[in-house]
Order: sequence, then C-alpha cells, then structure tokens
Amino acid sequence: RAPGGGLMRVENRAGTIQTVTRDYIAKQSPTANPVQVLSMEPSAFVTLTEPYGIAGANLTLRGLPGDHIGWIYNGAPVNDVGDGGFYPNQTSDGDNLQSVSLVPGSVDLDTPSISAAAGSAHATLIDPSHHRGGFVDFSYGSYDMHREFVRLESGDIGHTGVRAFVSFSNTASNNWRGPGNFRRKHVDFKLIKEFTPDSNWTVTASYNTNSLQLDQNPTAEQFREYGKHFDYSSTYSKSNNLNYYKYGLDAFQNLIASAPLSLKLAEGLRFDDTPYLWWGSGSIGGASDVTQGDTFSGNQPVDVNLNGATSVYTPLYFSYHRTGNNAKLAWTAGKNTVTLGWWYEWSRTNQSTPVSYINQTDGGPANIYGDYGPSIYKTASGQRWYLNDHNTFTQVNMLYLGDRLSLLHDKLELKAGLRLAMVSRKVDSYVPNELQHRGQNITEPLPQFSARYKFNSHHQIYVLGTTSFKMPNNNTMFELYSASGAMTTAPTDNVKPEYSIEEEIGYRYNNKMFVGEISFFNYNFTNRQLSMLSYYGTAPMLTTMNAGNQTSRGVDVQLSTRPIFGHFRPYISFEYLDARMDSNIRYLNDYLPTKGKRPISAPHEMGSLGIDWDNGHIFANVDLKYVGAQYATLVNDEKLNPYITNTVTLGYRFSNQWFLHSPQIQLNMQNLAGSLYRSGVYAMSSNAHAVTGLRGTTIAGSAPTYTLMPGFAIAFSMSAGF
Repeated sequence: RAPGGGLMRVENRAGTIQTVTRDYIAKQSPTANPVQVLSMEPSAFVTLTEPYGIAGANLTLRGLPGDHIGWIYNGAPVNDVGDGGFYPNQTSDGDNLQSVSLVPGSVDLDTPSISAAAGSAHATLIDPSHHRGGFVDFSYGSYDMHREFVRLESGDIGHTGVRAFVSFSNTASNNWRGPGNFRRKHVDFKLIKEFTPDSNWTVTASYNTNSLQLDQNPTAEQFREYGKHFDYSSTYSKSNNLNYYKYGLDAFQNLIASAPLSLKLAEGLRFDDTPYLWWGSGSIGGASDVTQGDTFSGNQPVDVNLNGATSVYTPLYFSYHRTGNNAKLAWTAGKNTVTLGWWYEWSRTNQSTPVSYINQTDGGPANIYGDYGPSIYKTASGQRWYLNDHNTFTQVNMLYLGDRLSLLHDKLELKAGLRLAMVSRKVDSYVPNELQHRGQNITEPLPQFSARYKFNSHHQIYVLGTTSFKMPNNNTMFELYSASGAMTTAPTDNVKPEYSIEEEIGYRYNNKMFVGEISFFNYNFTNRQLSMLSYYGTAPMLTTMNAGNQTSRGVDVQLSTRPIFGHFRPYISFEYLDARMDSNIRYLNDYLPTKGKRPISAPHEMGSLGIDWDNGHIFANVDLKYVGAQYATLVNDEKLNPYITNTVTLGYRFSNQWFLHSPQIQLNMQNLAGSLYRSGVYAMSSNAHAVTGLRGTTIAGSAPTYTLMPGFAIAFSMSAGF
C-alpha cells in the first residue's frame, strides 16, 4: 500500500525530502544503484552511461551537479573527500537497499558533509531478518548481462539480541556501445545488536571491486556523423595506439564500514555516535607517447630506459584512507530538545601517475592499476617512475548546536541551529613541482532555521531557511605534468568554497488515498563552483573554476495514491526551475558574457509519470520521465533537445513452494523504442562557437561532449527466499 508504488512516503520533516522505498526499489532491475532509483523524483535528473547501472549514474539536483550533494550511506559520508564525487556502484546491491532519500537544498543539523551546497542524500541497507534463511536472485539480460546474488540471514541468535546478514553478488555485461565489458563483485554485511527497545548498535560494511570500460564521449558533430560508434578502437595499432580500448579502464576496489550506536542514557537524554571507515584504491586508465632521452618526473628530467617502447601506460592512480566519527547528545526537557554534536574526520588521498609497461605487440597494459608489481618503469637510480605524485591531507572539525521547540501538542515545531565547519587541507608533492607544499584553511558558519505546523493529521505547512557549502576540488591545489615535462593542469588560486543560502516554503497533504506535496524554493550561491573536464594523456580528470554568483528558484510538485480502482498506484511529479548566472566569468584576460545565462545541465522543466499495478501475485510498473532542454555551454550557444525516458517492469510472485518463500520472476525493460540520442552533458565548454569577450577579445569556440542514452535493454530475473 506504499503511495505511488514506493515513489513517495508520508513525511514530517520541515523542508523538502523526496524518498523512494523498498516497494519501488524491489521492482527495478536488481543491478540498479542508489542514484538510478531516484530518477522519477521531481528534483532529480539522472543519466546512465550503460543500461544496468553497473558503472554508476550521474545525478543533477535542481540544476546542480552530483558533486554538490552530500551523500550519507548508513550514517557515513561517502563523497570523494577531494572532489565531492559520488560513485553509487561502490555502495550497496539493489537487493539490500531499503530506501534512498533526497533532501534538495538543505542538510540536517548533524549531516557530516563538506560537499552539500546542493543538499544531501541518504541511503540505508535493509535490516537483518529475525528468521534464519536467505535470498537468491539470478538475472540475465541484453549485452550478455548476468548477475548472481545470494544473501544469508542468521536470524535472531539465541537471546543475545543479535542478528545479521551477509550477501555476495557477481555482475558482468558487455559494453553496449563498443569494445570492452563491465565487471563488479560486491559484498554487503549488516549486524544489529539490540540492548533495549530504545538502544541498539549496528555494524555495516560494503566491499566492492569493479573493472569498468570507459567510453569516448562525442561532440554534437561527432554524434551526428558516427552515432554510438564514436568510441575507442577494438584493435591495437602502433600508428593510433592511444585510442585502444584497454587504456580506457576504470578499475577500483573499496570498503565502506560504519558502526552507529544509539543509546538512551536516561529519560529524555540520548547519545548517538557513528564511527566510520572508508578505504579504496584504483585507477582510471590512460596512455602516453614517449621518446627515449625526453622523460620527466614532475618538471625535472629523469633517466629512464624505455627499452624501445614508444608508448607507456599512464593511469591516474588513487588511494584513499579516511576515518571519522560523528557524535551527538540530545537532551529533552519539557518542550525543548537541545542537540550538541561534533563531527571529526581525517583523510589521506594519494593521486599519482605511475608509468608502467605496455606490450608493444598487442597493446595490453601489464597491470590495469599501473602501480603494482614489477611492471612499473624505474629510473636509473632505481626509483619508480612517477610523472606526478601528490598526497592530500584533509582534516574536518564540525561543531553543531541546535534546539527544537515543540508547541501546541507538537502541532508547531520550531528548529534553529548552527553548524561551524573548520576544514584544514594540505597537499604534499613527491615529484619536482613549482611548489612542493600547499595549504588551505577554511572556516564556515552555517546557520539554519525551520518551522512546521500541522493543522491536523492531513495538512501541514513548513518554512525553511538554511545555509550549506562545498569545499573546492583538491585538484585546484597542484599541477600535473606530462611525460615530456609539459604542465597539463595548473593550480587555481581563485576557487573558494561555494556557499549557498536557501529559502523554502511548502505544503503537504495525505489521507487514506492521496499523498501530495508542493514546495517553492529559492537559492543564492556565491563562489559557484563549476567542474571542468581535462585530460591527462587519455585519462579524464575533473578540475574546478569559480563561476561567481548564481540564483535558482522554482517549484517541486509530487502527488501519489495508495491503491485505487483495485490495484493501481499512480505517481506524478513536476519541477519548474528558473536558474540564472549572476556573474560574467573570467576567461584569460577577458570575461565571457555569461551574466543572465542559464547554467549547464539545468532543464527548465521536468515531469514524471509512474503507474504501478500489483495484486500480490501479478505486478506491472511503467515509468516515464520528461526532461526539458538544457544548455551545454556557459554562453548558451549549444543545447540538448527535450526527451522522454521509459522503463517497464512485469512480474509474477508465486505462492510458497516447498522450502522457497515467494519465488518470483521479473522482466525489466528500458528504452523500448531503442532511441539513440544525447542524454546529458559529459563535459561542458565555455562557448561552442567564437564569441567576443566583454573586453573585445575574440574567444575561440570549443565543442562540449555528451553522454548517450543506452539502447534498448531487457533483463530477466528469478528470485526466492528460503
């Protein structure tokens, strides 16, 4: 009976929150990731680069990119601490995902994030069952996709109050566009220890390893000429060796663990504490041409014996170590609840460019990570050859204090609070650079206020005023050099933390049949950060520019029902967004005429229609999403046309058979017409055509590049509990 088939739930937060629940998630493809399941929400614009979500997904929230959204997974922050990116394929399996919530524009007082200028998102795993058993799910689909999943449940272990599950999945598919494939292995674990009905301890862990094929993304002209076939080459050629598909690999492994503790210390006094750990390492593949006698490390020459090689493997290698703790004390006395908390985090991020062997006959890299084993080149002094090698150390202290006042028998709720974020960051370089050590210290006061009034059990209104921020990309603090010693990326000195102020007013309604919400929002940004894609050799890398100020305002609407006409549960949503850049952006010694232009990837309007039919055995689901036109350049001289996406689910749940509980078959289909079109902006540009700057300079155009809508795909799944 979940409203809208699980696309909406009854909310009480003073501020917009948009949630998908297990009812909806369970009917999506079992390969779906936490971003992918949000695609029908009014604020969310989601694009995929392959049909199944194995490689993740890109999320834009009210016209703001995904690296501006603070993602919290089982209480732990999981954005890349350096650039704010979120990689949903590294978190949970779809079979274990309980719910995902978007909080556009704001964060709660205790949200641990330094990447939340656009708001926050929260994903949680299902709880372990009280009964011993398990669940299996097998899927097969287009492009030779196959997935095997098993979850084992301990059930209640005696009278200890402990129960747990552990799961494993193996997923693989071929690339829908060109050569290469996608492979992912994943483990989820969750344990709950219940001390009393009001106190518990949870331990969660997710381990992921993947090897993903990257694609080349076309410009509009290249797409018109080549369609989906503009991509890496499937064959190795010494005359065009940098375009070989084996150099376009994303290989990564990571572990996310958290242990939330919630204790009732006394009547009205609670203590919550979430320690967490994030570890990961991997590389984004790339290759470079080299010449014997012209080899560099950083900006200094080094003596390296290339043994006749003319090309080398130069991936961008990443290694992360990150640990933190978020603790808070809440004291309720009469009508007031006072919360006091402290979030602390320390992290080290290593970013390097090791140089390793390529088989000069077949073109394959000796090791896809590039930094392991004997395959790396060494200098004449016996040291490993690195073109670049940096460590970024980030330390976060965030103190927060807030008060909740409940009046009129909890009909009226008033909240006020202050978060004080103190971030210290330093970068050390271990190859010769212009400057070996750089540092940055940021302090941001972040006040917030909200009010919510319930007229009765059906009607409520709310207002919200909040502030958030995003740290600059750590890549702005160091330079990168090529194998020949040329600087390919320079440090940026004008990128400051992005600061957002949001006001919101909304109304909610629910009864036995309908659930609805409408919210009006207004944002003001200073030091708006724009991510720009650059290439190191053939490896893509994000850098950041300061785009000045921006104003965004609009309205979100959601409406859903519980079952009507028997078993239908429709859902509709709509967003209107008016976003404008308020500054002319500096370009070399001139300024681009960008004031009053629309930001990149910010459709004026989006709308969703979801129809769910479920009688307990037969179920069907149809999802349609309209995405309006969006610009791909800062001066708005190239754009994407509007389009509509579609997905369809059909399935049947059997009654219990032998030892199997509710065995089920399910069919998931997407892009039924097989339409091929540009679905999103992969890398923006300042201007696609030549423009005249405000100081009279002619600024040459450069074409933006685009992601493509994956073709028709169908997946068949069989699952059962036991």
